[in-house]
Amino acid sequence: MDVVYAIQTIATPWLDTLMTWITDLGSEEAYIAMVVAVYLAVDARVGQRLGVLLVTSFFINQYAKGWFDTPRPFALDPDVVRTQRALEGAGGAGFPSGHAQSSATFWLYAAVLARRVWFWPVAVFLVALIAFSRLYLGVHVPVDIAGGLAIGVALVLIAVALQRSGLQLPTVALVLIALAVPFTLHLLAPTPESDLLAGALGALVLAPALLQHRTDGPLLGRIVVALIGGALAFTVLTATSVYLPEAVKRDPVGGYLRYLALGLSGLLVAPWIGRALGLVPGPRRR
Repeated sequence: MDVVYAIQTIATPWLDTLMTWITDLGSEEAYIAMVVAVYLAVDARVGQRLGVLLVTSFFINQYAKGWFDTPRPFALDPDVVRTQRALEGAGGAGFPSGHAQSSATFWLYAAVLARRVWFWPVAVFLVALIAFSRLYLGVHVPVDIAGGLAIGVALVLIAVALQRSGLQLPTVALVLIALAVPFTLHLLAPTPESDLLAGALGALVLAPALLQHRTDGPLLGRIVVALIGGALAFTVLTATSVYLPEAVKRDPVGGYLRYLALGLSGLLVAPWIGRALGLVPGPRRR
């Protein structure tokens, strides 16, 4: 707590606002949106790899929070929270920090996949800034941040090691594993967001297996496809929120299928529409 108190000696209203914006950049929603944008408009293979590792990181973080079940700093001192929005986004236990873990996972692995020297300092700076914002806002203590960063870095190292090993499972086996393992975890050891995460992971592996999305076409076409994907996902989310019975949404299978459909709408249906409209190229001829 002493570190949090020391950091908050520099607090001002405008810095509160700035740090809240920065911490929002490290939210699950922001990362999922970026993964979809990368998949549809930049590089589908990179987007898939980023997404799979990121969702895996989310899974691990939720289970780790349940195992350690440590209090947040505001449970010890309610006055330490700087903004209401930060408080609303600080669900669950403190250790490990989800923002620190996901930022390390996403940005450091993005730097690995980008293969650009200049991207590394940008990635490290963003990870450090997001982690600092959690301390400043009073929703984590240093050990939470350290734990999240350590897990995120470890996941990136494992991903790099697997990538360099050249290990490749047959597509059918990969799809079956990605569908069965997270779904089984969701059924046997559910968390508040395991239906969403299991559905997202299934969509990330199933969509490329069903439709090869090419991102070597005109930039404008790829951007339009990304916008279509976002619109479709938002439409499915809104429609299921309004019209789907609460019993179905709360049901483990129903919730999983809801988010699987949401993910496929952006990662499968949008590329299919883009191809049909001539916005992106068709499959490569063998």
